[in-house]
Amino acid sequence: MGQDKALLAWPGAEGGETTLFERAAATLALVSERVEVAVGTDGRLGSASWPTFPDSETGPDGETGAGPLAGLLTALERAQGLGAEAVLVLACDMPLVGLRELRPLVAALENGPDGEPGADVALWVVDGRDQPLCAAYRTTCAVAARRAFDGGERRVVGVFDETTLDGRRPRVKRLIAEGNSTRRLVNVNTKSDYDRVRQEAPEPAGAPESTMGGSAEGPNPHDR
Repeated sequence: MGQDKALLAWPGAEGGETTLFERAAATLALVSERVEVAVGTDGRLGSASWPTFPDSETGPDGETGAGPLAGLLTALERAQGLGAEAVLVLACDMPLVGLRELRPLVAALENGPDGEPGADVALWVVDGRDQPLCAAYRTTCAVAARRAFDGGERRVVGVFDETTLDGRRPRVKRLIAEGNSTRRLVNVNTKSDYDRVRQEAPEPAGAPESTMGGSAEGPNPHDR
């Protein structure tokens, strides 16, 4: 991309502009009681170029240069210390994700009406590929995340192969994206991606529903 994706401009309210990371934080704030922004430990913290988001905290990953698993691990361990039950994760480079994508993730963690346990991890799958940075994780996954990281794993999905505190692998529920959901779950990885997706997002950041018109396809949960 040639620059930090998190700080790319994005349409804001009343014709103004925000950034991709502020847009992600605003979207999470519609669902979560607390929003925290995880950033790499490369010296950007505290610089004038790194804005703050109202009612949120910005903090560094616990490990230097260790990729997104370090960010997830930091979030899970911090949330666990705060007494939270779960963490909802949204990468800043998925700017079309809205409530239609986040609500099913949260619901998948809840226990069923007959008392059957909910998932430990719920994530979207797009074109057969897991999206572990648009996902919900119970904080009990902190143990599995720590074991994966300390074992040299750097992929977020490596958490799924480790065991939780009670000696079992996390229960993973995969929601299969179809139709409009597939379009909304797009990742912005190149300048051409950014230009194209921005043209498809006329609504302000943090809109109560997804930033594209049309109804989402009903999720097709696949349990692991």
